[in-house]
Amino acid sequence: MTILEALNWGQEQLKQTADEKREASEPMGDAQILLATCLKKPTAYLFSHFEDALPVSVIEQFQRYIERRKRHEPIAYILQTKSFYGRAFHVNPFVLVPRPETESLIELAKELATEISTIIDVGTGSGAIAISLAAELHQPVIAIDIDPQALSVAKKNARVHGVDHQISFLHGNLLDPIRKQHIQDANQPHTLILANLPYLSPTQWSLTDPDVQDYEPRHALVSGIDGLEHYDQLLEHVTSLRDHLAHTVDLILEIDPSQAQPLVDILRTHLPAATAEVITDLTNRERFLHIRL
Repeated sequence: MTILEALNWGQEQLKQTADEKREASEPMGDAQILLATCLKKPTAYLFSHFEDALPVSVIEQFQRYIERRKRHEPIAYILQTKSFYGRAFHVNPFVLVPRPETESLIELAKELATEISTIIDVGTGSGAIAISLAAELHQPVIAIDIDPQALSVAKKNARVHGVDHQISFLHGNLLDPIRKQHIQDANQPHTLILANLPYLSPTQWSLTDPDVQDYEPRHALVSGIDGLEHYDQLLEHVTSLRDHLAHTVDLILEIDPSQAQPLVDILRTHLPAATAEVITDLTNRERFLHIRL
């Protein structure tokens, strides 16, 4: 079997899987990524070697990968890696696959952070946000997650990217570890809190593709009946800690576009004096809420 024959076979195998999905899928693109990984080559290599014969071991591995992808397993889980903000992150079913739209959160954080900011990533998962900021800003970051298995993944990624000495990994729910360890000090000038928490309602989750429903951790996606339970609780934590936080606090929350106004309404019940700005992502959808106290 040549490279071209393998790609055509893989594409045909994945066409039915693509038809079962609500979101657009590219069977040939998936086949290219999987075959290039089997060959330990960049995808560009395939196009100049279409007629090359494949070793039996590569064919067998490629066939196994295609079978897994046919069952809707995300490529990131098959390969155990996902690129985020120019870096490769180890992922497994204990953590969500980092989304491209979340990269805009890194840009927003870089604009708000100062050299003396206390940076907190709540619900760190794979550590993509915390690690990206530690590497980009060259300063300490606190990363929190309630799932110890997710924290293990994040710690591994931090070591791979050489920023494990910059990140304090804390186990607990939302800002509880901050409260318990008295990390914050009201004399500090600025705190930057980042959160990409679960924000889907059960109905929204039920409408996601099998790639998400069957493989990604539901507890990292669904938040109460309206998708806002985690953010409501986070704002409650901020309110209770307000006298112990820095003079200025910025929060950047990643949200579903339908949640901007409901979340602002929740904010008013907790912190009526706070300012709120809805920020769009690269596709012009309302994706982030910037809150300042």
